[in-house]
Amino acid sequence: MKDYHFFKETMDRFNKAMKGIPDRVPVYAQIHEFAMNEMGYSPDEFYTDPEKLVTSVLEVYTRYGLDAPYVDFDVYNIEASGIGQRIKFSKDSMPDVDRSDLLIKDKSDIKKIKTPDFGSSGRFPFVIEANRIFYELTGIPVTINFTAPFSLAANIRGIENLIFDIIDDPEFAKELFTRLTEELIIPWILYQKEKVPEVYSIVGSDATASLPILSIEMLNEWVVPYIIEIRNAVGNDTYVSNWIGERYLDNPEKMFDAKLKVSPTFLEGQDPDVEELGPEIYKKYTNQHDVSLILGVGTSFLAQAKPEDIEKRIEYYIRVGGKGGRFGLYLCNIGRTTPPENLKAAVDAAYKYGKY
Repeated sequence: MKDYHFFKETMDRFNKAMKGIPDRVPVYAQIHEFAMNEMGYSPDEFYTDPEKLVTSVLEVYTRYGLDAPYVDFDVYNIEASGIGQRIKFSKDSMPDVDRSDLLIKDKSDIKKIKTPDFGSSGRFPFVIEANRIFYELTGIPVTINFTAPFSLAANIRGIENLIFDIIDDPEFAKELFTRLTEELIIPWILYQKEKVPEVYSIVGSDATASLPILSIEMLNEWVVPYIIEIRNAVGNDTYVSNWIGERYLDNPEKMFDAKLKVSPTFLEGQDPDVEELGPEIYKKYTNQHDVSLILGVGTSFLAQAKPEDIEKRIEYYIRVGGKGGRFGLYLCNIGRTTPPENLKAAVDAAYKYGKY
């Protein structure tokens, strides 16, 4: 396999950017589905063969000049499938849970949530091997991934059922979140830590716990406490940063405050929030709270916009967000339908306008 240790330099750039001023703004991306398509694999082989997945992601990162690679896959399926949730594979897209056959159909099914054998159940071994290969090829400490409790519960119970549980039977909802947190998520993270030579960070994915699916009050009551419990159990290098929806609030800073509770060292904003609110409010908040800023350029925009419009947006985000350093640019979920020229335009713009 090809050696990718040269990416260490780009990780240094990212680390410097989070603390101060690097040579230029780092630009990184969630890119596994794009990489699958670019390298000509089917979902069946790509999401079951860790070597193909890792080498594809690293090769695409190399081709397009992205910084700070990490192991990237369909995170939301891993814990769910590992305890018995059925997963559907499509012909051309990443797999997803089978929402017609949920694991927790009835409340009595909660007993199905128990600590599995991470060495043999579901695709847990796939993740462990992907982490190993990534470290071997890059020498970069591994980013451990997990699904946060709310999004995991939504995937095995159904989002509508889960919301009704919270409203009509809060004791059941609490038991559901507690079981997922203490019997599945925390043990899974600790197992990964045992198997990984060196850990960079521990990242929870929690897109479902966003506004307007939840209110800001529900987010603070039903989502934040369980993530804090996870942080306390596995380490302060744990964070969740991908909630969106602050554009729905009269005071977006209420959402920023919630985000910092579970990601204390930086604030992440993504389109369409940043597009609607403007990057200025994010930069002002991070300056006031002495934290770093990451701005994410949106999935749909990157897939559908003209390259010149992509350049304009990235110039704007860098001009505002990059002032004074402590800034990174994130390209959100580059899907298989994203034109390669759009990805190239985004990276080229980051290079062009991101120099300090």
